[in-house]
Amino acid sequence: MHDLRTHTARSAIAAGLGLALALGGGLAPNMAWAADGSLTITQQHNEAATYDAFCLFTADISSDNKATHLAWASDTMKAAVLAYLDANGYGDWLSTSHPGDDQHDRPQNAAEYIAYRIDKSATDEGAATTPRTTEGASFANGLARALVAAQALPHRTATSGKKFTASQGYWLIVTTELTTGDGEAGTAPIWVPLGGSTKEINEKTSVPTCDKQVREDSGDWGRTADANRAQEVPYRLSGTLPANFGAFGEYHYQFEDTLSAGLEIGVPSGKSIADVISVSIGGRPATVDGANLSATYANNVLRVEFKDLKSSHWNSYKIGKDTPITVEYQAHLTKDAVIGAAGNSNDLVLTYTHDPNTNELGKTTKIPAPKLFSYAVELTKVDAQTGEALPGAGFTIRVASGNSDKASRGLYVQADGSLATTAHTFVTGDDGTFLVAGVDEGTYTIAEVDVPDGYERIDEDITLVLTSELDNSTISLGNLKATVSGGEHAQEHAEFLTKVSEVKTSSGSVSITATNDRWILMPVTGMEGIRPSLVIGMTVSALAGGGILLRRRRRA
Repeated sequence: MHDLRTHTARSAIAAGLGLALALGGGLAPNMAWAADGSLTITQQHNEAATYDAFCLFTADISSDNKATHLAWASDTMKAAVLAYLDANGYGDWLSTSHPGDDQHDRPQNAAEYIAYRIDKSATDEGAATTPRTTEGASFANGLARALVAAQALPHRTATSGKKFTASQGYWLIVTTELTTGDGEAGTAPIWVPLGGSTKEINEKTSVPTCDKQVREDSGDWGRTADANRAQEVPYRLSGTLPANFGAFGEYHYQFEDTLSAGLEIGVPSGKSIADVISVSIGGRPATVDGANLSATYANNVLRVEFKDLKSSHWNSYKIGKDTPITVEYQAHLTKDAVIGAAGNSNDLVLTYTHDPNTNELGKTTKIPAPKLFSYAVELTKVDAQTGEALPGAGFTIRVASGNSDKASRGLYVQADGSLATTAHTFVTGDDGTFLVAGVDEGTYTIAEVDVPDGYERIDEDITLVLTSELDNSTISLGNLKATVSGGEHAQEHAEFLTKVSEVKTSSGSVSITATNDRWILMPVTGMEGIRPSLVIGMTVSALAGGGILLRRRRRA
């Protein structure tokens, strides 16, 4: 418990050392001033702001910041201040600290009570302009709002970037208007004794920050990742609080995350968005209760809103300026996903209380959005000799056992690029080609399961390795590479090799050419001279109509 009698008027005024704002303007005409004092101001945020400055008490401020001759600055100021104090416990405090019939209007008592409620101390450097408790911040902000509403005199309108010179005394400075838009921050109420040794001060503002990251299959968080269509990919939103968080009486805080058309958060039937996101404050889980913390998801926009982080509901979390706030969820690519280097992005902004005097809201600028990439594979089946397109060939694509994403190993690629335990057969069209879009980087086994009439099955399954080079610094797909092995592989005939015919990083596409050899009918003469055992072996291969079906290609 504070010893209230130690908060003399002199210490209350001296306690106001600390931060302030750039000011300028004209004085009220009916004031008797002591010697002037001046301050040089350093702006922190929002250089185009304007401010209101109210002189509560005049005083003589010594070079060592002691105040004498404390007096009300004017009758209108006295009335406005006392009205607020009376509504906020001043009478009860007086009856204990300064009993007597003539104590109510004394400026020393009012100054002492203000200092007590804001929780300043002349010996606590820096506390003068930053209330140390939520209660103190609420009181300070409330008094500032009351004086603004009453336009109590003496009052000056100020602009940033100018030296503030005015009569010595105890001044309250608050933001009048913020003009720069996103990323701005109004000052918390500043209580400053003008005069004395304090000559340079800083605006008392700070803005929170936010960030967003996506997790790769490796488990690393960053700004880039790739995935197959329908793969659930983890995302994390993170936010900070302003350095002057303690000066606010209320603090609204909201993440607004806009997913591009090709991304979607999956919400199972019968569930809500609150069931599929995870929110934490300082590493401790926070419940989405709909009142203190709410979450909505509509039209690809996720909003996670803390109504008031300074409310008693959050007291047990001991929230301060260094407390991190995070939101995690999973999203997947949809049929509208962009394939290739353009990627699929998320835009994040943070809405927050930017002015403790008015409780108005501001927004951070959009952060560089993370991107999720996906790719397309095109396979063309051709005759090894003629290059003719071969329609009707059927293939399955399976994630290889050596793939880096262990969870996907052994699963089959589906028509939409997603993965499942059952095989899907891709069939080449009239142009000998099939295409599958929405696949992840990795290692795949391509097996021919249906062979066009007159052709043999490809010698070996094709192994395809897709490699992406993701750049977190530029949030881009730097390069896409592909290699194949297996398939038709006669070493002495290059035309029979299965090969990667083209890779386009911009479109995220890989084209593969797979060759096949056709059976042809070869005539056989001199059958009478062939030994029975040889005839039997040839018959097994295929004997018909006086000829033998042979592969067009000779093997070494």
